[in-house]
Amino acid sequence: MQNIKSTVLSALQTATALSTLTGFYFQYPTAFTNLPLLSYFELGNVGNLYADNQEIGSEIIFQVDLWGKTSLSNYALAVDSAMTTLDFVRIFATDLFEVDTQIFHKSMRFRRDYSDPNF
Repeated sequence: MQNIKSTVLSALQTATALSTLTGFYFQYPTAFTNLPLLSYFELGNVGNLYADNQEIGSEIIFQVDLWGKTSLSNYALAVDSAMTTLDFVRIFATDLFEVDTQIFHKSMRFRRDYSDPNF
């Protein structure tokens, strides 16, 4: 299994266009008092390349969610750009609205085939 969670988080945190987000949360935000914010998690990690009885490659899917009180389009473009620099491809994106909290929610999924560079 390949683990690149820290690489993904670093790319998102250092993206200039995302610098005005109030936080980056693993899985789900702890609170929605300071918006806009971002949450992320690994949705899938499946071995897809093996050599010498060892996994050297994986198909990795990440979900990135944006939460805010106004349009999230500019943030979504920045997330897409940051993930593209890591060779991820966007495979899903949708606009949602949380009626009970009046929060806009943009959900995006990205896929990448990752091979161990040390092999």
